[in-house]
Amino acid sequence: MRRIGIVRFREGRYREVEDWVAEEGLVTVEIGPEHGFSAVVTPERIREFVYGHLLGAGLIRDREDVVEYREHAAPAVGLPGEVVRVEVQLRAAPTTSLTRELIWTACGSSSAPLVDLPALDPRPVISPEALLALRGLVAEGVEGFRLTGAYHYAFLLDFYPRLQASGMDIGRHNAVDKALGEELLADGRLGERILFTTGRISADIVLKALWAGIPLVVSQGAALLGAITVARRHNLGLIGFLRGKGFNVYSGKGWIRSGPFVQRTP
Repeated sequence: MRRIGIVRFREGRYREVEDWVAEEGLVTVEIGPEHGFSAVVTPERIREFVYGHLLGAGLIRDREDVVEYREHAAPAVGLPGEVVRVEVQLRAAPTTSLTRELIWTACGSSSAPLVDLPALDPRPVISPEALLALRGLVAEGVEGFRLTGAYHYAFLLDFYPRLQASGMDIGRHNAVDKALGEELLADGRLGERILFTTGRISADIVLKALWAGIPLVVSQGAALLGAITVARRHNLGLIGFLRGKGFNVYSGKGWIRSGPFVQRTP
């Protein structure tokens, strides 16, 4: 974030004030001589972003699959902002085709196939009351949004629940990648984590969770139909509209401990 001078119009008057704004930067990732990608991100915690993106795309399964990582900050500022170049060497060559197109913040990119992803075996890991408490647990971590109105957030929590990792970025997919990368680099137990995201849940977010082995994805926003379809195919827990005293269960009710249940309304 940066604080800059702007002109604000309020109550019929212009005023010169200072305000916080979110930053954009460009990360270009070279994966050997033939593969790579570029992404527009918030220019911080680049290592976490790269590791999380590789994990969420199914290109690595643990941190040891990256045998070399080199990061270079370009001195010049380009479009859309600060440029960082990353060179990565993987233990095994990518089996999926990585194009060199630019991934903008508004859209994610996932070429990860659903092969070799068995259905999860749901078991109760969290109560409805604990789910409702998640927003309060992460409230202190969204200060950047309150200051700028421009950031998305992703959090990884254990089943108690306690905060374990987080990501902040102008792109919701990038925020998820940064949280995954932080946990991966810390050798965390991704299979025992809940992914909480402030943005809507699309199919590629679900794919990232599946490749990372995360059993439960939660959002205060909506879940899209593609995300629900993929989640149900693999028994992933998918919770949306976590607000106030309620939430929607789109998939994987078996991950939630039993609570009162009423007859379905027409």
